[in-house]
Amino acid sequence: MEFENVREALKFLLEYNDTMLNPNLKSRVNGGKWEPSTVSEVQATNYDALAQAADMLGISDLYLNEQPAYED
Repeated sequence: MEFENVREALKFLLEYNDTMLNPNLKSRVNGGKWEPSTVSEVQATNYDALAQAADMLGISDLYLNEQPAYED
């Protein structure tokens, strides 16, 4: 999904992650059957939208130079 501006990306993220608006997240892989989304699928969707917003804001270094959020 491509966003026209940061507002669109943030609106998508807020709606997508709102448990009242979207209580049972489902995904479809390669046009297949709609199935409950896995945590990995939700993370990938969120990451893509956040990376696009960072690009639009000129701060893509936030994800291009990323370090692990925590150490094991």
